[in-house]
Parts: sequence; structure tokens; C-alpha cells
Amino acid sequence: MHKNYKIPSIYQKMNERGYLNRENYLWLNEMEWFPIDAICKYEHEEGESEAIIPFAMTGAGDKWVWVVNEEEKEYHVGLCECAEWNGVYYAKNTEDAIFRQIIEYVSDSNFYINKGTAESYQVSESELMRQLETWQTCFDGILNKKYLGLIRRLRGLNLKYVKCQYGEWVALLTLDEREELLNKYIKFDLLDEEFAWYVQGSNGADQ
Repeated sequence: MHKNYKIPSIYQKMNERGYLNRENYLWLNEMEWFPIDAICKYEHEEGESEAIIPFAMTGAGDKWVWVVNEEEKEYHVGLCECAEWNGVYYAKNTEDAIFRQIIEYVSDSNFYINKGTAESYQVSESELMRQLETWQTCFDGILNKKYLGLIRRLRGLNLKYVKCQYGEWVALLTLDEREELLNKYIKFDLLDEEFAWYVQGSNGADQ
């Protein structure tokens, strides 16, 4: 573990409210939280950089990580995919990563209008609105007021038809609307750039 590493304040607040525990777990679509004790006990694999601290995982087992930077109070968030040697910057900090997850969730193909055509993973518009209300309530005092206001605005929308070269679905936001929000609120200099996940070691990985 990196010697100057500290749990980011956003994650500490979530832990204080019990959102990382099974009894009061706060669900986010592609971020499965690690309890703080598991983060602190994490044992890096051979060649894995100690400046990369996993705090969650995707359903596919890829790692969400904090990239330790002593100059920043809140570490950048990256995604380290299982088959890759490098990670990719996902958000400037944990707060932005959570908000980006919500925006990506409501713009993806996670919903149905006609139950008879629904896929197993999809939820109805009413279920989506309940989830947004849960996020708005639970993240109050954790996310900034700007993001909470945008989540509240999402609750005032209806599912709409989305079509692109990759397919057709219904969502609260079109892909253009999603990109507009992400460019306005999430964009930062290192977004989508790679960083070293594995450093030079006996496995031969490059730094």
C-alpha cells in the first residue's frame, strides 16, 4: 500500500452511512464497493503498482481504482481491465466518478417500456425513478448540490427512443445529451488517458 495513501473523504462519508455494508448497501450499476477494511488489507499482485488502490469492481471483475497523487486531495479514478497492463482515467475524483456512473446508467439500454419485450437485466420507468430518488436522498451531503440538482432533473424526464449505429433502445438521455453533460461536468485533462497499472517486475510488465 502506498505510504501516503488516505481514504478519500467521499468514500469515508459513504462508509459512515453504512453504504458499503451488506445491510445498507448503496447500489451503483457498475461499481461494486469494497469495504474500507478490505481496501486497507488489499495485497497487490506481483508487478502491480502500489500507487493504484482498488476500491470497487465491475460485474466482469475489472477494478475501479484510486490513482494516488500526493498533489491532489481527492485521487483520480481509473478503470483497470483484467486483460490490460495499463489503466484508463475515468474521472477526476470519486464524486465525479459516481455522477458519471449515474449519467451512463440512465442513457444506456437498461430499461423497457413494454414488459413483454424486456430483457432480464432491464427495469421499468417507475423502478428507474425510484432508484434516482434513492440516489438523490442517499447522496445528499455527499455529492455537491449541482450534481444532486441534475439527478433531480433526471427524475422529471421520461424514457425516450434512442438510436445509433450500435442499436436502438429507450433511455432518459440520448447519447448526445449524455456527452454534453459529461463534457460539461466530468471532462478533465487526463480523461481517457492511460496510466501505469503494472510496473517493471519479474513478470516483465513495462512501467
